[in-house]
Amino acid sequence: MRKPPMLFPLVGLFHVLWLVWTIWDDRKEPIDIAWLEVAWMSGYTFFWIMACDLRKWGAMGYFALTLLNACLYLAARNHKISQDYISNMFLLDGLFSIFLLFYYKSFRS
Repeated sequence: MRKPPMLFPLVGLFHVLWLVWTIWDDRKEPIDIAWLEVAWMSGYTFFWIMACDLRKWGAMGYFALTLLNACLYLAARNHKISQDYISNMFLLDGLFSIFLLFYYKSFRS
């Protein structure tokens, strides 16, 4: 059984901490678009943890979320929603996806 590179669990810890911080930051907000960031972070955290287990579907889910997030971010930048929806990890998600691509061949199905 192969182990993931040391970077993967560290990034996983980063995702978990960022998710906790996001939940804490939005705890007093009503359930509306502000909680979209919590939903994104939950998805990113789940798929990254599965990628830490070297599962290809975890990496593909992370790629898909990153692409969807980037498309929504770029599409909404000129609309009113862009003031509410701010992707704090927009560039970091792309960087983490590049790390996943380097190790994708060593993942199992």
